[in-house]
Amino acid sequence: MKTILLSIIGLVAMGKFQSQQLPQSYLYTYNPFLINPAYSGLNNCTELSVAHHNQWIKIEGAPITNYLTVSTRLGRKVGLGGQFMFDKIGMLQQFSGLGNLSYGFLEGKHTLRLGLSIGYNNYRVNPGSAVVFDPLDPIVNGGNQSAGALTSDLGIMYRLQELELFASVKQMLKTYSNFGYANLEGYGQRPHIVVGAGYRTSLSPQWGLRPNVLLKSINNVTQADINVDFDFKKFLHVGAGFRTSVGLIARAGIQLKERFFFGYAYESPMANMASFSTGSHEMMLRMTLCKPEKKLKPMTKIDTVRVETLRVDTVLITKTDTVYLENSEDKEDRLMPNLGSLEKTILFEFDKALVKKDSYGELL
Repeated sequence: MKTILLSIIGLVAMGKFQSQQLPQSYLYTYNPFLINPAYSGLNNCTELSVAHHNQWIKIEGAPITNYLTVSTRLGRKVGLGGQFMFDKIGMLQQFSGLGNLSYGFLEGKHTLRLGLSIGYNNYRVNPGSAVVFDPLDPIVNGGNQSAGALTSDLGIMYRLQELELFASVKQMLKTYSNFGYANLEGYGQRPHIVVGAGYRTSLSPQWGLRPNVLLKSINNVTQADINVDFDFKKFLHVGAGFRTSVGLIARAGIQLKERFFFGYAYESPMANMASFSTGSHEMMLRMTLCKPEKKLKPMTKIDTVRVETLRVDTVLITKTDTVYLENSEDKEDRLMPNLGSLEKTILFEFDKALVKKDSYGELL
């Protein structure tokens, strides 16, 4: 098996074998930015993800892939991101680094985004561990070789409430990495077309269901993923899928304290690989830091204010003098000087010390 595998790797390195060149992933439903650059900046969050994929356990020289992705959003529409990948399969190693820019055209119920990634792929060939059948093989005799070329991804995604559609072209540029082997053409990148759709529906206030499908095509060869994912209170995630020509896939994820997400996937190989491998494993850890959405400032709420009105009453104070007159002559003599100054006629009630109403005017 080791000999067969290394022979296939040699053919792939020289671009003679038209197969899928991109590393596989089973956890793209938890990190769609991995397969489509339009997803960078989709949410008003900064996301950092690392993943490790160990394929075909027990097969020597089987693919081992490590990922690092980061994305964020500037303002309301612009997304920025980066992807870094290291892949090793047999004697071929690949390092890829891409920068990403995305832009959103619609908001609200409708979301439409376009994304573009541009970067560089570097390939290294080390035939030191190869099992040699032909001592004149130019790859074996060529020793360690390194080459690289530009690469680019283009993607689009559309979301209408719970419905989601997306498409991307990976390795859009058809470039060649020219090694120093005589009479052999370089390693040519082939465009990979990825198309997918998904719809989430609520089964209950706690449980959600999201069936989704993914199609990958290269050189008229198509591979399909049919998945069903469940989530419980957006805390626990479980899912299962079937990948044509590969096998069954099970995955699970758990949200930790709203910032951390851990995901795991296992692929059970079909009959053609089950005799040699116990399956494939993939793990990922994602950290999310979200900023509050900017909304229109609401009108300032003013609490009810009680206004106490100062009430001023006008108080009129009237001073009334009462004059008492007695019939006694002695007293009359004492009072007469004071009354002598009066030049008005004042009438009193008979036998009373009360001024008649007709004389009120004389008192003013």
